Amino acid sequence: MSIKIITDSASDISYELASEYDIDIMPIVIMKGDETYLDGVDISGKMIYDDMRQGAVYKTGAIAPNEYEEKFKEVLEKYDKAIYVSLSTGMSSTYNNAVLAKNSLGIGDDRLMLVDSRGASMGQGLQVLSLAKLNQEGKTFDELKAYAHGFVKNTRYVFFVDSLEYLQRGGRVSKLSAAIGNLINMKVVLDVHSDGVIYTEDKVRGTKRAIARTVDFFENEVGHDLYANTIYVCHADCEDLANKVKELLVEKYPDMEIKLNPFAVCIGAHTGPGTVHICTTVSYTHLTLPTTPYV
Repeated sequence: MSIKIITDSASDISYELASEYDIDIMPIVIMKGDETYLDGVDISGKMIYDDMRQGAVYKTGAIAPNEYEEKFKEVLEKYDKAIYVSLSTGMSSTYNNAVLAKNSLGIGDDRLMLVDSRGASMGQGLQVLSLAKLNQEGKTFDELKAYAHGFVKNTRYVFFVDSLEYLQRGGRVSKLSAAIGNLINMKVVLDVHSDGVIYTEDKVRGTKRAIARTVDFFENEVGHDLYANTIYVCHADCEDLANKVKELLVEKYPDMEIKLNPFAVCIGAHTGPGTVHICTTVSYTHLTLPTTPYV
């Protein structure tokens, strides 16, 4: 039986890694005024970050239902079944548009599974990669569906933004809050909760404190019984900050593999440069599969 794993570009998975694990990535639309681009196809993070520093405002658009219809038809003509892992419904309408497309085509759950990752970035990416590896190992469709449920429930995220300016430009904080915050060098520590929505967890003054607080919050959130193989530190054109976060994580988790990874354009377009994100998910070897598969 052949099974295809699909995701969107919010997963932060590189096209090289996607090719290695036979993953299809659907690019999210990036918009600047009347100009439109496809994430990772004809626009890069470096391009938008330099532009954002000069005052440009970027927005993103959800993948449309008709694009999902085309993709699902294309994949299911070649494969017996497919699994699509989407950006969180708490951040985008991508998943809901995929549901509309699936229903419009009349595809049953026995052929296509849609997974709301309830996250983004490499948290979503780790779920996808884990499923792709299990697929290569020959797990059945029902087993993959059950594993998907476990990965969603056991993925953890925490991040901070170095400047409120970019969130203000995108309408996520008020001009007054951003002005005051930047004036006193305020950094915001955020977390993705189980509902897939981003919440503010703390506000601290100074980048050094933000880094320490982010790592401490991650440790408090996930503890040391991670049952995971890898922690990812993702960043928006700020590898120096990401390396400082990595150094603290290495001290706390010396036996873990800790990797740096750049944000996808569609994530950085919202947060702006200077954002650092820590994420991990449970290793499948430590998951107890439910008797009723996730649907």
